[in-house]
Amino acid sequence: MWYVIQTFGGQEERTADMIRKMVAPSFLKECFVPKRERLKKFHGSWNKVEEVLFQGYTFVISEKPEELYEKLRQVPKLTKMLGRDIDYFFALGENEKMFVESIGNQEHKTILSEVVVEERKRIQVINGPLKNYVGNIVKVDLHKRAAVVEMEFMEEKMELKMGIKIVGMDDK
Repeated sequence: MWYVIQTFGGQEERTADMIRKMVAPSFLKECFVPKRERLKKFHGSWNKVEEVLFQGYTFVISEKPEELYEKLRQVPKLTKMLGRDIDYFFALGENEKMFVESIGNQEHKTILSEVVVEERKRIQVINGPLKNYVGNIVKVDLHKRAAVVEMEFMEEKMELKMGIKIVGMDDK
């Protein structure tokens, strides 16, 4: 089952490293921080950079959530395991899990989606993780090479910024 751990913004990878060091593999199948590729302009040229996709969250996969919770209590700077209700944990919803899996690769990294810019600055997704989520795009920022996707995450609406690479312009 997939679980989400809330941590301090900017401390996601550090928290994941501490969890990997302090929690035995028998309680933890995997601990990761989903990342995204983005293009940023430095000194006049576009460069690929990697950023945290879900700021303030670290993900864990475990089949032993109660034992894992006891081990996580020993990890410093950990805020809380989301979805805790009395004595039980709730796994990440199947749709949320499928979304995170479908936009990321084996390393849980969301690569750039290739797009063609059409009239009125609308985009057509040619390839990449946005291909199946065109209907969820709520904003496109061509200047920053990003598309904002709205999704439900932990029973709340969340907007995720995902990187785009412009591969063509439609001159209609």
